[in-house]
Amino acid sequence: MKRCLLAWCLCCCLTVAFTACSSDDDAPGKTPAERKGTFTDPRDGQQYGFVTYGGLDWTTENCRYDIGDDVNSSIYLDADESGFTANLNEGSTRNLQRYGRLYTLAGAKAACPEGWRLPTDQDWQRLEQTLGMSAADAATDGWRGQVAQSMLSVYDNLSDLNLLLGGYYFLHVGVSGSWRFMGTYGYYWTATADTTKGDGFYYVRKLTYSTGAVCRMSMEPTSYKLSVRYVRDAQ
Repeated sequence: MKRCLLAWCLCCCLTVAFTACSSDDDAPGKTPAERKGTFTDPRDGQQYGFVTYGGLDWTTENCRYDIGDDVNSSIYLDADESGFTANLNEGSTRNLQRYGRLYTLAGAKAACPEGWRLPTDQDWQRLEQTLGMSAADAATDGWRGQVAQSMLSVYDNLSDLNLLLGGYYFLHVGVSGSWRFMGTYGYYWTATADTTKGDGFYYVRKLTYSTGAVCRMSMEPTSYKLSVRYVRDAQ
């Protein structure tokens, strides 16, 4: 009897322990898009996907439109996935279809298709809250919330929004060090100035593969070229 009771107790303890370790009740799930569609940019005939969240349509691919201005737009050429290797082939478009172009803030505005707009910081907060972030967290700076799983496509995690880790381009160093962090970080412009820093800084969103949080920060719009998505009121 004692052996049976001991075995039963041990079995119960192991079951509870396994259940506690394997439970994902607290893990955030993906929030599916309310609607999906496509549109064609009439300027160059390229087709983009879009999804609807919280009453806004968001493009699901990084913008690829050539504004004809190398100062405000760049293609992430032949740098390796670490983002630190120099672009050896200036004619390459190997990464264009997947990662799109990198734009300064002025370039991002110039590349915007008719009927769409560069999202504001409030648009991003609205998206983040739709995906489950609290309003208080959405309005703070730094890494916050746990909604990146519904935003980012990386490795085996695919999201409807399909944000990508396209790195950035820094304008004030030599060519060999200008393209950085492709495959490690994704940076996306907003159209909203960060007034806490005075003139010359605009809010961006930063994501990476190693955390479910999303970073709200600001950068100088003429010093960096970042990835770009666009929004419109849901059609």
